[in-house]
Amino acid sequence: MSLRFFDIKWENVDEYLKSIGFMSVQTSHEWAKVFSKGDYEEFSNDLRGGKQTDSFYDTFPEIEADAKAFVVQACSQKSGEFKALDLAQFIDEKYYELTGIKKQIGADFIRSERSCRLDLRRWGAKFEANSQRPYFEGYERDDVVKHRNEFIGYFLAHKDYYYTITDGEIPMWKIPIQNPHRILIFHDESTFRSGEVSLKRWFFGENTPENEWKEATAKYITLSVDSDVNYIDRTATASINTGTDAYFDNDTALAQFERLFQMLEFKQRYKYNQIEIVVDNARTHTAKAYSLQEFGKNIGTRCPIEQIEYVDENGVQKVIDCYFKGGENKGKSKGLVELCKDLGVQLPAKIKLDDI
Repeated sequence: MSLRFFDIKWENVDEYLKSIGFMSVQTSHEWAKVFSKGDYEEFSNDLRGGKQTDSFYDTFPEIEADAKAFVVQACSQKSGEFKALDLAQFIDEKYYELTGIKKQIGADFIRSERSCRLDLRRWGAKFEANSQRPYFEGYERDDVVKHRNEFIGYFLAHKDYYYTITDGEIPMWKIPIQNPHRILIFHDESTFRSGEVSLKRWFFGENTPENEWKEATAKYITLSVDSDVNYIDRTATASINTGTDAYFDNDTALAQFERLFQMLEFKQRYKYNQIEIVVDNARTHTAKAYSLQEFGKNIGTRCPIEQIEYVDENGVQKVIDCYFKGGENKGKSKGLVELCKDLGVQLPAKIKLDDI
């Protein structure tokens, strides 16, 4: 604004800065992008400016330790509700609790939300797409309730064998009091995009250390070979795009477990522990998956299957023919519009194929 007031063009400033050996406008702009959107480590490692005074965390290192623990716990939640504002509030409470100072009404946070965003990046957190948002069916059938009670009962009966964490603002690990110690791993497929929680969230990566990964790939070459499954680097965690990619079938799920077992062999932290894996028993693992893109919209268009079999909300198996069995369209495919009518799905008039 000052340059505009004095009618000084930025090109003139750029030429002057270049003449005295300072950064050009383009270079300054690139570093500004790194600072606001890029890698914090890259920015800080440039070592420009230097440290002039003690930072907030130099004065209150215990608050930094508590804040890091709070962030790690918050980032582990799938809901993605954690925000930089939550960290600012946490630090604010800890500051006044530690110093004994009474906060004035209307006073700002002791550490701003913007500063907390930089803290998150400095501590290794990233703000990326939340691919682990939960999806809830809400079924309460008698068989489901019975199985759930048996499932929970097993873990309650063996709770002294598992590693657990304490409740409270600063959770701590609790070592099992019974042997052998057990590590529980969940094969989780219940995370579809339902729009019920945030699209993005802060999280910390949890992949295998590089030295263990090198040992594993040296013995099992297939770990480093590209496949049709999108694995997160150095993990057995995979993802698909709901509605686009085919659902995981038996072979894919078994390959994922094979990858996990190969990696566990070299996981130093898991040595001398008994490992239990909880797997959801999805019937669709044995069913062939089809994409809606393989179906045509209107009568007589492409259709890869003869029938659709499904179980309705009452647990009754239903069968719908994908081809007309009689009438003027006998032998022709019904198309998605007619199939939706058979399924009781109401479609808007003149709907496009991509919108079905």
